[in-house]
Amino acid sequence: MTISGKTVVCIGGAGGMGRGVAQAALELGADVVITSRSQGKANEVAAQIGCRGDAIDIDDNGSVSGFFDRVGRFSHLMITAGAVGRSSFSQTPPDEADRFMQGKLWGTHRCIWHAREHIDQDGSITLITGGYSQIIDDKAGHVHTAFRAMEAMAQVAAVSLAPIRCNVIRPGFIDSDLWADMTDDDRAQLRAVESERTTIGRIVEPIEFGRFAVSLMQTAVVTGAVIPVDGGRHLSVAR
Repeated sequence: MTISGKTVVCIGGAGGMGRGVAQAALELGADVVITSRSQGKANEVAAQIGCRGDAIDIDDNGSVSGFFDRVGRFSHLMITAGAVGRSSFSQTPPDEADRFMQGKLWGTHRCIWHAREHIDQDGSITLITGGYSQIIDDKAGHVHTAFRAMEAMAQVAAVSLAPIRCNVIRPGFIDSDLWADMTDDDRAQLRAVESERTTIGRIVEPIEFGRFAVSLMQTAVVTGAVIPVDGGRHLSVAR
């Protein structure tokens, strides 16, 4: 299955891993739509890499619905948008805890819900969690909870929306423009530390992550899977 000539939607594709996915899809001749909360940012990145850009607020039903109406029919959906933020489970009262789930879990759910009528039946949905889905730590309790819930939701979607496929990628540390606010020295030190925690001796680059995500989109026999793409970082977590 090829994505050449297919439309690939990257929610959050204006930066980080999402931009890597967009670039990888463009390499193979896909028609790519990237998004940002800011139309200006979406337009800027779209012009840089050669695709379409649009604005979306994944916390707003009207914004999400309107976006997919504008896109129309498409084949593959990648969702990297949505932040959780580290927070202590034991120290966060219920009236504050909800915001840690909204951006990632329910924002992703909202995108899937509104996309389901537009996506081709032989298409796919790819979600992003991370290493914290394996780490139970009070200081990051809501990250773990949201990621594990997303992985369960992806498997439910794989069954409920079949034959549309739905998979999850668990990335490790991926250096990108999301870390641009760090000093060069701090960023180099973080890269060195994270490289040592992998089994391949280096971190995964955004375009490498993107190429894997695109290959998963084209693999028609995989659905409901949770796949680490972290250079073996999850093996050190598991020890």
